Amino acid sequence: MAHDDKVLRVMESIKIADKHVLAQIMASQGIWKAGTSAVNNSYKALTDLTAMGKLVKGDGYFKTPDCRSEYADHARLLTKSLSELYKHSDPIIFREHTITEVAIRPDALVLSTKSGKGICFVLEVCHTETPEYLNQKVTTWRNWDNSLNYLSELFGYKIPHFEIVVDGEAPSGCYEFNRFIEEVVK
Repeated sequence: MAHDDKVLRVMESIKIADKHVLAQIMASQGIWKAGTSAVNNSYKALTDLTAMGKLVKGDGYFKTPDCRSEYADHARLLTKSLSELYKHSDPIIFREHTITEVAIRPDALVLSTKSGKGICFVLEVCHTETPEYLNQKVTTWRNWDNSLNYLSELFGYKIPHFEIVVDGEAPSGCYEFNRFIEEVVK
């Protein structure tokens, strides 16, 4: 299929999604017409990629072979947030990337680019996590002296600054995801 490479690139980035989420991303990028056409074309592409062994089919979803998720609540919410980013920019995403140096696993590390400009941020989806757990992650990022070097090496661009964005109740000093999308990414 003509757009299998694009579908695979998106799936390698978000790791797990259903045909409806992928359809929204592809339609927002002008690949397919929104609605039934995008859903059907997404399903065909996902099925083709599964037949080639590049994706794995689950119960109502597709994922990359390295993804251990079963698309439960947290995974669905994270996928939804990541799909919003794709609707407004062309992000580079590292989903659930473990950083052994400081023993944290952010939900996603993102470099969102648009019109030759970029913004780097840590995305945490906190609808099911405790405030204490989120605060522990935020404190780790704020106190980690090597964070900018790490992010620069990971993304392959000099990262002079990053934000912490929270989908859910954001602690002081963090961006709330919907506000972030409205103000920064659009």
